[in-house]
Amino acid sequence: MGTKPYPVAYDVQIDPVNENCYDYYLRNTARYGEYAVFSHRSRDHFKSEFLADIEALAAFFKNELIHPMLPEDQVDEIVVATKSNAVLVPDALAPRLAGILKKHDLPCILTVGATYAVENKYGVQADAAILEKLEGNVPRVYVYPQVLSAFRDQRVEGVKANQDDIALFAQGGGTTGKSKTIMIKNSNLNALVRSIGSILPIVTEYGVETELACMPFFHVYGIASGGLSALHGGAKVIFMPKFDPVYFIQMMKENKVVQFNGVPNLFRKLLVTDGFDGPHLANLRVMYCGGDDVRPVLQNAYDAILSKYNSHAQICAGWGLTECCASCAANPYYRNKLGTVGTPLDGITVEVWDPETNKKLSPGQVGQLVISGPTVMAGYLETTKEERGCGLYTDENGVKWVLTGDLGKLDEDGYVVFVGRMKRLIIISGYNIYPNDVEKLVTDAFPYVRECCAVQGYDEHGRSLMRLYIVTADGETDREARFAEIRALCEKKIHRFAVPRDIRYIDALPHTAVGKIDFMKLTELRPNI
Repeated sequence: MGTKPYPVAYDVQIDPVNENCYDYYLRNTARYGEYAVFSHRSRDHFKSEFLADIEALAAFFKNELIHPMLPEDQVDEIVVATKSNAVLVPDALAPRLAGILKKHDLPCILTVGATYAVENKYGVQADAAILEKLEGNVPRVYVYPQVLSAFRDQRVEGVKANQDDIALFAQGGGTTGKSKTIMIKNSNLNALVRSIGSILPIVTEYGVETELACMPFFHVYGIASGGLSALHGGAKVIFMPKFDPVYFIQMMKENKVVQFNGVPNLFRKLLVTDGFDGPHLANLRVMYCGGDDVRPVLQNAYDAILSKYNSHAQICAGWGLTECCASCAANPYYRNKLGTVGTPLDGITVEVWDPETNKKLSPGQVGQLVISGPTVMAGYLETTKEERGCGLYTDENGVKWVLTGDLGKLDEDGYVVFVGRMKRLIIISGYNIYPNDVEKLVTDAFPYVRECCAVQGYDEHGRSLMRLYIVTADGETDREARFAEIRALCEKKIHRFAVPRDIRYIDALPHTAVGKIDFMKLTELRPNI
């Protein structure tokens, strides 16, 4: 853990008041003046243009959104529940939603990836083949650049004093079942932006110092921790709809990149991509990682490369969930403690409770991590009262908590240590087994294990066992000898019931859309024996 070398964004950001996200952004960034707010395909776009496009789109909606990657039946449900009156969707994804759009008589706005990559954005057209597929099947089709052109220079008076209005309907990760629709208020997002400012280095060169936003915007982690926080801080943001390590490195070489966020799989891909190692790394101040544990072997590999260019940046682990705007705790860059996911962000309370009694546990004890504070969601957009309140608990003092379903503990310094997910908890002969313990031990000890995932398995008699899937870093080897090596270490270091009795090689672990290991696809259901 180090010392604070320069101020954090919290030192200059203003407190949000009763306002929506847009009004808070306007007030928080007024002092920056005109600067490059974002860049797309090496083309910078300035604040005045950014605001004009926001106003034009708002004017369109006033005169006349949804996660497009969901299964169609869920899109259908959400359209009804949110009383949507239009769908904004990438042109390539629009044809598969045609039936829903026609069913509900919804207009469709097609976004086109090239819009901000060319000199004349107003002239960008949607793919002709896609438009042909939609013709006659969708009530009304608009193309985003045409909307901007038609409503250019129009302004919409903001709706004032509406911090408790729903700003966003977000989807949970869906790694433990059907994805829920989470209602996020303006005040939730504003509070998160302010809280993240307590750990981010301050931007001193507005529109020059750059953040690479490579997490998808259909997840709150990408929207809030990647996009909104950088926009409020005055950094230039380079948005990447889909992570491409080669393009990522190109952008690092062409811009003064000081920060980016990701998941462990993203960091691993960068590490093995040609060109990542270079003097452009000297600009980095911090890299935040969420969605899964940061293993010491990965941290050490980055430290070795960055130290060559006198950069003190480290991968700083964080933790959170969509129900609390995706970021709840994180390691500040100036006191990064490996093996933890950091301390609660400013204004957010994280406690450890007994899962059965909801009683607070002492530091060092493992229990369910629970969260309260201004980033806690309004609830779920579900049909019944029970579903809407699922995962929320109000204590005797009237404080609302999110019951995360994650297991963890607080160490002696108040740092959060993530242990695993309650639904990943495996009970063998009455003992609680945490897959994370096995995964951490194996990846830390054996360099040839690039990734691994421990899950529930069963033997031929239907008895529970620990199954371990591994991805090796060096191709074909004597697998059986290595499997024996892994078992031998586990037998020395962890409880005997946690020792993987079934180890399997796999070419690649499955991942969710946001890059987390999708353990549910590897988990075996209990056999009927």
